[in-house]
Amino acid sequence: MTKHVLKGWLTDNSVTVDDKTDKILNLDVTRSVNEDYLLDQMVKKNPGIRREIMATSVSLFQEAIAEEVCNGNSVNIGLCRFVAQFRGLIYGNSWDSSRNSIYVSIRQGRTLAKEISDTSVRILGERKGMYIASGEDASTHATDFSATAGRNFILTGRNIKVVGDDPSVGITLTDSKGRVTKLSKDLFAVNTPSKLIFLLPPELKDGEYTLTLTTQYSNSSLLKVPRTAVELLYIGVAPSGGGSEIPEAPEPIMP
Repeated sequence: MTKHVLKGWLTDNSVTVDDKTDKILNLDVTRSVNEDYLLDQMVKKNPGIRREIMATSVSLFQEAIAEEVCNGNSVNIGLCRFVAQFRGLIYGNSWDSSRNSIYVSIRQGRTLAKEISDTSVRILGERKGMYIASGEDASTHATDFSATAGRNFILTGRNIKVVGDDPSVGITLTDSKGRVTKLSKDLFAVNTPSKLIFLLPPELKDGEYTLTLTTQYSNSSLLKVPRTAVELLYIGVAPSGGGSEIPEAPEPIMP
């Protein structure tokens, strides 16, 4: 018996539109865990070390990694490897922060590879109704639902085309303080049942947002009652954890 189990839902492969039979497997994520949660788990593993000592050690460890990476060093901690990368074309032999940026590439290391080798996969069945399958930052190509303010973001899924006259229809972003930003129609570049591409407002601050997608789309006529899908979105770099449950969308209304 393996040590870990990953659960996944079968969903349509939106990349191959001509093949209606091929499927991809989407991870069933029920929790986003943050540093506090991980510290609680560490205390359970070794209750002999005080939590505040663990917290201080973790904080210093993270600070040391960040300093080394930002000074141009490749940092390998076993769990993963960090290295800074540059993005954007250089014009006039000078750095322009309006078109150039820095990001950190993170690759799995031996520790994760070992845990993955002791992990099995359980297929939960075929996912029905409306759902968001994946999210991608068009500028960084990150697929962990991290995004960049002022840049395009790509959502794929099923029945996610944003249409309808109900006031709730559209995409909203709610920050940690409950402030809601609703995307205007002119920010949508692509709006199809399986793919959305939209521009994120440049004024969004870094942090965690609840992305809520509401639509009346169906394969035939518009639904009387809108359907909603919810995901966590991070403006900036997605944290390695979170501690909150993934927001639950209302039960889908089948056409």
